Amino acid sequence: MRGRKKSAATRTAIVQCAGEVFSQREFHEVLTDDIAQRLGIGKGTIYRYFDSKEALYLAAIGEGLNGLHLAITAVLAQDAPWQATIETLVRTMIDYFWRQRDFFVLMHRLESKLGAEERAEWRKYRSEAIAMVSRVLDRGVASGEIAPVNTRLAVEVLFGMIRAACLYRAEQDQPDDLSQLVSTLFLRGVIGNPGAPVRRTTALKMVKGATQRS
Repeated sequence: MRGRKKSAATRTAIVQCAGEVFSQREFHEVLTDDIAQRLGIGKGTIYRYFDSKEALYLAAIGEGLNGLHLAITAVLAQDAPWQATIETLVRTMIDYFWRQRDFFVLMHRLESKLGAEERAEWRKYRSEAIAMVSRVLDRGVASGEIAPVNTRLAVEVLFGMIRAACLYRAEQDQPDDLSQLVSTLFLRGVIGNPGAPVRRTTALKMVKGATQRS
């Protein structure tokens, strides 16, 4: 038993199952027995791969973070116009959260409760992603298609829109519809009128006019 080799497939199955279980209940309510029973394996098998329930929980979050980071990096590595890149990025992130619902729930619920080491890893992923997307928007600013703007904060707004769309979606909502909504609102916002900064009063008139027309 002690000499048996560990399997990457078994580890992945354990992590994925743990993500499902942890997203359905609070951490203290989950037992490793629950995960083992769902997988049809012994509890000892789980402890061969993870020293504790905490380690398994962090592995579930880490697996999701790594997958999301890879998905974002793949989109931003493509040579495409900046607007198309943003649209693809939004679709990719929403699709990822849609398919990885368990990870999205875990991230939303426990982001503020991570320990120092895990929080540092999470911030590293976020900082890298924000920097990459900021450079995409910088291209729009350089071409004159976007008014001078704090691109880092603009990306934070974009990520917040994606998160809100996934969090507050209705049963009948579909990923394509959410992607189009977020992309349209964000791109219209950053493009605006590059040649003339919008004053507060003008912005209010625009919002009121849109409300009346709708």
